[in-house]
This record gives sequence, structure tokens and C-alpha cells, in this order.
Amino acid sequence: MKTGRNRKAIRVGKILKTFFMKKILTVLMLLMLSTMIHAQSNLQDVIYLKDGSIVRGTIIEQIPAISVNIETVDHSVMVIKMDKIEKIVKEPPSTLNAVPKGNSGLKRGYLGMINIGYGIRVGQDSKGTDFAKFDFVNGYQFNPYLYTGFGTGLRYYFDNGQNSLVIPMFVDIRGHFSDYFIAPYIAIGLGYSLEATPQFQGLGFMINPSIGATFKTGKYVALNFGIGYVLQMYQDGSVNSINLDLGFSF
Repeated sequence: MKTGRNRKAIRVGKILKTFFMKKILTVLMLLMLSTMIHAQSNLQDVIYLKDGSIVRGTIIEQIPAISVNIETVDHSVMVIKMDKIEKIVKEPPSTLNAVPKGNSGLKRGYLGMINIGYGIRVGQDSKGTDFAKFDFVNGYQFNPYLYTGFGTGLRYYFDNGQNSLVIPMFVDIRGHFSDYFIAPYIAIGLGYSLEATPQFQGLGFMINPSIGATFKTGKYVALNFGIGYVLQMYQDGSVNSINLDLGFSF
């Protein structure tokens, strides 16, 4: 028969599990909305002329039935008479006249990261022991492509009434493949976990490789979305999980 303490632990586990799942869904929806807004704002004005030529840029003034003033991608301003225009539309920037910009915000210097996530245990003995996670990482961005930091956080394992709280300490190394608005990355976390008990006993080594992408949302702020694999060792074996991470860099 389960004791009152075990029943209380189960209730706490269910509440935390529901809380983290709702948070993850909310952040996912915000991420999708941000991406859609960026896609819309990234469209440019395109003027098709009757002589077959095309002008791309941003319309800065339009006088009905008379003329259109458009700033082109090279920042020059053209005045085009309406009787020479076949149509005006909005389109994604053309690769023929796009101006590349390194704008992911991953500049050299300090970079902090806060991540939340959820892990689903995989393997033959996969019943139970899903976990919710929170990480805080302090590190250094050497250039737009290489980052190294040291992190810690919390892991709350849901284990059929014997829920446990774990504190990981790890090194986070990640490399980005570009420094544009969307920057794909590959990362690995290596460290050791401790049980959050009065004895503060060591649990075992932890390995967490992952892949994902960084989305710039401001000059110094970016959203991170990733999926990875977690191998958590302990005295009698290991726990293998697939985890989903959401967070932001600052």
C-alpha cells in the first residue's frame, strides 16, 4: 500500500508534468508565430514594368495614378511613372540581389542561456521516468560558430511514485553552421549529476548530444529549439531518453 508521502509525491509529479508540457506548447506556439511574422516582414516590394524589367526594394511613397517611389536593395531611390507599371506585388527577397547579413546575434563575448525541456524515456524498460528539466548555462561565444559554457539546473524524474530531483553539472559545447537569422547547430553536454537529497549523493555521468536551431529575436536575444538524446548513468544502470529543449540566449 502506498504511503501518504508517496501519494503526495505522485500528485506533485503530475502537477509538474502538466505545467512543463503546457509551457512547452506555449513556447512552441510563440516560436511558430514569431517565425510567421518574420517571414511576412521579410517580403519585399517588386514592381514589374511593361518593358519586361523588374525593380525590387521597398516602396517609400506612392501617388495614386501618378508615380511610385521605391528604395532598391542598393539604397538608391527610383521614381517610376504608373503608366509604365504592369503590376506591383510582394515577394521573398531574390537571391540575385539579396544582401547577406551576419545577423544571428552570436557575437564574440559572454552568452547566457536558459532552457526548459521534457524528456521521454526510450528502451525496453521505458515505463516511467520521464523527466522535466530546467538549465542555466554561462559561457563564451568565441565567434558566430563556436560556443562553450558551463551549466547546471534541475531534472525532475517521474518514476511511478518514487519521483526524484537531480542536479546536473555539465560543460556545453555547440557549433553553429551559419550566422544568419536562422542558425542550425549541433551541441553536446558532458557532465555529472547529483541527487538532490540531504546526503547529496552522486548519481552518475551524463551525456547529452543534440541538434537544433537558433532564431534571432533581437539584437542580443535569440530563441533556441533543439532535440537530443540523454544518457544518464547511475549505480545500477542507465536511463536513456529523447528530450525536447526550448530556451533563449542573452
